[in-house]
Amino acid sequence: MNMNPKAMIPIVLTFFLIWVGLNSYTTIAPGHNKVATLFGEVQEDALTEGLHIVNPLLKFYTYDLRVKTETWTKVQVPSQDKLKTSMDISVTFRIDPNYTVAMLKETGNLNDVITKLLTPKVRSLLREAGKTVAKSQDFYLDTTQQELQIYMESGLTDYMSRKGILVEAVLFRDITLPQVVTSAVIQTKERQEQLEREKAQLRIVEQQAQQQVKQAEAREQAAKSDANAKRTLADAEAYQIGKLAEAQAKANTVLAKSVTKSLIEYNAIAKWNGQYPQTLMGGGPDGLILQLPGTK
Repeated sequence: MNMNPKAMIPIVLTFFLIWVGLNSYTTIAPGHNKVATLFGEVQEDALTEGLHIVNPLLKFYTYDLRVKTETWTKVQVPSQDKLKTSMDISVTFRIDPNYTVAMLKETGNLNDVITKLLTPKVRSLLREAGKTVAKSQDFYLDTTQQELQIYMESGLTDYMSRKGILVEAVLFRDITLPQVVTSAVIQTKERQEQLEREKAQLRIVEQQAQQQVKQAEAREQAAKSDANAKRTLADAEAYQIGKLAEAQAKANTVLAKSVTKSLIEYNAIAKWNGQYPQTLMGGGPDGLILQLPGTK
């Protein structure tokens, strides 16, 4: 069945008007903007949040202006010792809304910016930063990480701000040293731990020796005290004996002085039993002895 061409005009016109109506406006979500092109030509003004009536022939590119974080894992960073250290680096950034038109003209959408600009710059700066690190294990040092962070933030901010990317932070994590360095670090740590154990054992031995010395000193002091006590006791006994001897001597002296002729006669009379002696000795030269008769 053939259709009258004139009858097709209203139908085509209706579909055209519906298409025009559907494409004559656009809405932009919060935290986004849109850049339009007309037949490949980039329009000079980006559209901000809200509802906009637009040319239905425009093509739009949406840019997310909210903060984003891009992470690169296991990036190899060489140091001066020619060893490569693996690390993860994260860059927090957002798009400057004033640069989205130029960004579309020069680079493309956000993925193009990350792939073509941000990623190569991150890797290039990391290689340059690694040249300032003497040894790969120095990446574990807090000072090295702080210097590396400052270097990366400064370099990325200076370069990416001209491309419409505002860098807010650079973070490093999961730093992994080369295997040869890791093994050496482990061995060094084991030696240090062994040394600490030996030092601890030595301290115990020293403490025990000090205790033995103190015990020996205590025994020596006790022996000295005991000897002093015995010496004091002996001195006291000797003193007592001396005093007793001195008293006895004094007593003997007094006693000797008190023995007189009268005292002797008195004692003899006191002891007389009333009997006369049976034998008398004369005092002459012949030594006459007389035997007296006994008394009854």
